[in-house]
Amino acid sequence: MTEKSLAELRRSVAGAIIAPVDAGYDDARRCFNALVDRRPAVIVRCFGADDVATALDFARTQALEVAVRGGGHNPAGHCVCDGGLAIDLSLMRRVDVNGDARTARAEDGATWLDFDSATQACCLVTPGGVVGSTGVAGLTFGGGIGHLTAQHGLTCDNLVGAELVTPDGSVVHATADENSDLLWGIRGGGGNFGVATRLEFRLHPLERVIGGRLVYAGKGVSEALRRFRDLVARAPRDLSCGAVLAADDSLEPILIVAPCYTGAEDDPEELRSLRSAPGLVDHGVHPHSFLAQQHVFNPPYGEDRNYWKSTFVRELPDELLDELLRRMAALGRPPGQVLFESLHGAPKDAEVENNGAVGFRQAAFNISAMATWRDTAVDEDHIGWARDTAAAIEPWSVSGGYVNYMQADEPIERVRAAFGEETFARLQALKTRYDPDNVLRRNQNIPPL
Repeated sequence: MTEKSLAELRRSVAGAIIAPVDAGYDDARRCFNALVDRRPAVIVRCFGADDVATALDFARTQALEVAVRGGGHNPAGHCVCDGGLAIDLSLMRRVDVNGDARTARAEDGATWLDFDSATQACCLVTPGGVVGSTGVAGLTFGGGIGHLTAQHGLTCDNLVGAELVTPDGSVVHATADENSDLLWGIRGGGGNFGVATRLEFRLHPLERVIGGRLVYAGKGVSEALRRFRDLVARAPRDLSCGAVLAADDSLEPILIVAPCYTGAEDDPEELRSLRSAPGLVDHGVHPHSFLAQQHVFNPPYGEDRNYWKSTFVRELPDELLDELLRRMAALGRPPGQVLFESLHGAPKDAEVENNGAVGFRQAAFNISAMATWRDTAVDEDHIGWARDTAAAIEPWSVSGGYVNYMQADEPIERVRAAFGEETFARLQALKTRYDPDNVLRRNQNIPPL
């Protein structure tokens, strides 16, 4: 890449070009995971589909590897690459809501805070994630588990259309009536087929929720964790509930349970049961807006080093829960957390069974060992803790893990297992059609045939 070619690129896009010598380069290349420190040759901040097509053409002519940034939250840091071209969509954050049709169109750089702020102004919502700075597109393409999963399914179940720019520069639309196979593929198959520039979602009415955080500590954590497990198994469709197991500085366990109730009762039985569990030290569950619920978890962006290993399980037996409690002290320092995400309720609906490339619908929980730290000297210790914890969960596993949480070192066999052989073969055929040269390979990659 020469100065002349870079100058031509600057003249060819409506957005911004950021090279290593430009102000703001270090901020532009930063992603959620501070463990990732990569330096692209050029960052193209796009302002529409034409800019994306131009960026892809430039990368092709200059033989540059391509990375794509939406929200930048993927723990593998796929949104940035060394020496290549990063397509940055963070300027494309517009969200348009059609209240009468109950649909919303979001540009690919929108975050869930952008999306929820727009839809909640009309008392509408679609199920997203649990962290507001997460990108809408990235979460959707990997499935999408969050505060409203039990009520309305996975995020990708509510995706009804998309506009994508394929690696050859073509703009394609995916709907139920046009390129329906592509719509199926991006509902869980990741960013393998094109760079999305606009997504359309189905919306649902929602004025307020009863939610927040319940915190348990000390000897009561074990019983509270079991109560969470048993309650989620029998919970009604109007209650989604996740949990985080952590440890304090003395390595005593801490459990945070985050319910999100959308039913008509003021004090449902399930929330009373959680409040009565032993070890409760902080009761922060109350009626509030869904936007407030989306602030229940607010991890810092770009400050913590992260290494995650995700495993789907059919059940949470006492033996597994006891092992996870032991794992919280195994490192000799607070290791991070274990996240429990429930898949009860709407994801099991028969009518969405073949509605997307998702291989984990029949699991009961997604359990993720999320090592989190800041000291670079202990990288290997924390990575080892996450791997060992995932290995301890493996006897109860089903599927190959959640593609949204996969690190860059996951083998192709585990990516294949995440979908299942039949679905993976279908995705490979789709990849061969839309990206035969595997230009879009910085993801949980599905190689072409």
